[in-house]
Amino acid sequence: MKGRKAKGKEAKQCANGMNDQHEYDYIKEADILEIFFERGAATCAVEITDYITLRFRPEEQKAISLILDNISYLVEPAEIGPRSFRLKLERISPELHQTVIELITSPPVNQFLKVSSYTRPRARRSEPITYVERLPALTLAQKEIA
Repeated sequence: MKGRKAKGKEAKQCANGMNDQHEYDYIKEADILEIFFERGAATCAVEITDYITLRFRPEEQKAISLILDNISYLVEPAEIGPRSFRLKLERISPELHQTVIELITSPPVNQFLKVSSYTRPRARRSEPITYVERLPALTLAQKEIA
């Protein structure tokens, strides 16, 4: 069974004042949005939360795409503010750990994922968390499918 798929482009204003073009694919039946920063093969993919996968080329330190599974849930507001998810960095091999952190906290990935940390009272360590910026690409994709 083939799902209905929308493809598109989105222009996003960067902090440096430049416009970046990002392509996306949205599969409505699966509610999956993939945002492409660059077309081409990734040599590595890591699941950074239960719903978010980063595809990249570690040898170039270049993000290829973000796969956002169950995107409607990811961007659904919580009672207060955006819905946040714990980054599961312990799943990532030690040799890729620093590369992944650099990629998710730098453009173009950080235009879509916001990373911070949460510290429980009396905890010795903070936990890294992330949320997905409400994406115009999702709204456009859903309109194209409707």
